[in-house]
Amino acid sequence: MKTRLLAIAFSVISLSVVAQTTKTIQVGGVTRQYKEYVAGSYTGANPVPLVICLHGLGDNMTNFSGIGMHLLSDSAQFITLYPQAMSSAYGTAWNSGASYMGITLNPTVDDIGFISALIDSTAALYNIDLTRVYATGFSMGGFMCNRLACQLGTRICAIASVAGTIGTSCTCSPIRATPVAHFHGTADGTVAYTGNAYGNDAEELVSFWADFNNCDTPAVHTALPDIEADSMTVDLYQYLNGDLNSEVWFYKVNGADHTWLVPGTNDISYTIEIWNFFKRFQHTTLDIENSNAPKLSVYPNPAADMLQVNGFNSADHGTLTLMDLSGRTLMQTCFENGFTTLNVSQLPAGIYLLQLSGDNVFETVRFVKE
Repeated sequence: MKTRLLAIAFSVISLSVVAQTTKTIQVGGVTRQYKEYVAGSYTGANPVPLVICLHGLGDNMTNFSGIGMHLLSDSAQFITLYPQAMSSAYGTAWNSGASYMGITLNPTVDDIGFISALIDSTAALYNIDLTRVYATGFSMGGFMCNRLACQLGTRICAIASVAGTIGTSCTCSPIRATPVAHFHGTADGTVAYTGNAYGNDAEELVSFWADFNNCDTPAVHTALPDIEADSMTVDLYQYLNGDLNSEVWFYKVNGADHTWLVPGTNDISYTIEIWNFFKRFQHTTLDIENSNAPKLSVYPNPAADMLQVNGFNSADHGTLTLMDLSGRTLMQTCFENGFTTLNVSQLPAGIYLLQLSGDNVFETVRFVKE
């Protein structure tokens, strides 16, 4: 069920692999990969949630899709992304804030920008409900989820971390109350339940979010049914009535090591529990409007020949990339002083994406070529 790595050892999951569409996106001049799953029942008529699933150290997007989050999307109606972390000396690693003896993997990689860019580009392609964007992850992916809640809380509605807490080198200054679910095995030999070498302990994490969210204490405790002979039991602690209707749910899995619980073998399915938690929560419209003010606009749209591109202000600058819907780059130019004009007359009729990437701005918009 897992692979143990040397040094900073976050295990990976070995589950069944399910085929999705592999895509790329340019973030700060770096090509990043991710897998995308759009439910067959998606029509675009109504906005749908977005669920982002982050793998552990040394794992990859294809293997981690074995958690099967996307398999729930046909009935639950959401779009699923499995992003790929960049390589490091110890395998693929997120710039998650998890550190060991002062060592942090990929400290210069802009993974916050990557996830934010994925939200923008996916929303440009599909009818995404930006008030319902969720992130979950295992091990180092769980550390990354907590960093997203700490630093991208205006875009991420709720998180669910499995065996990953707030990393030692992560600056956590949340700007809003965030619903959090955390799953941790008491026998975790990689990211220890108590004495975590890479960040805070499991119960410290839960206390941090319950306190920050201003939830009621003590928690409501439920011993979940012990239905499988897996030598594990699950205690659920629910901290309720937090600010902005937030809650913190803590699944203390007695006897569990560093693993992802699955149906039919274990008492609970982490994947199912996570979606059932996510679907309870939604950002307020005001949060989204304040945090996602448009930074890029195009005119006319549809366009036949010349396309005028305007930034949010005259200081906006960076690289402007024109892509087709598969993410293939068709044109790239510098964007300066908040304005430029593109000649799109040679493009075939269809739908295209424009992506602005700079030091302080990342935005993707869609336009139609007549």
